[in-house]
Amino acid sequence: MEYSIPSTQKEFEHIVDGFRSKTLPVSEWTHEAHLITGLWHVAELGYENALAEMQLNIPIYNESVGGKNTDYSGYHDTITVFWIWLLNEFWIKYSADEQSFERVCNQFLRSKYSDRANAFIFYSKDYLFTKEARLGYVEPDIQPLDFEKI
Repeated sequence: MEYSIPSTQKEFEHIVDGFRSKTLPVSEWTHEAHLITGLWHVAELGYENALAEMQLNIPIYNESVGGKNTDYSGYHDTITVFWIWLLNEFWIKYSADEQSFERVCNQFLRSKYSDRANAFIFYSKDYLFTKEARLGYVEPDIQPLDFEKI
C-alpha cells in the first residue's frame, strides 16, 4: 500500500482533530501528521501556546495509542521544540499574504523545510539522541537555530 501525503483541508482537519481528541490511529501519526498538527497549532495559537500544547499533548497522545514515553523512546522535547520553532518561522514568512492554512501547509510539506533530517543541520545525532535532549530542551551543538541555514 502506497502512502500519500495528506494535502486537503479535510485531511488536515482529520489529523488535527484526531490528535487533539486522541483518536487518530497510530498508523496515521506520521512525520507529516506531526508537521501538519504543529503548523495548525502555530497558526491557531501562536508560537508559545503551540509549543506548550504540543509538549503537553504529544506524550498524552503517545500513551493513548499504547506508546510509552521513556528516557529512550516516545516523546522527545528537543525535537518538538525544534519543529515548532521551524514551523513558526515558516508560518511567519509564508502566511503574511493571507494565504489559507491549506495552501501554506501544502507549501511547507512540499518544501525543503519538511525534511526530517533538518534538525541535523543544527544538532549532531549523538547529542540530539541523548537522554537529556529527549527529556528537556537542549541548545544546538553545531550552530544556533537560524531559518536561513535550512
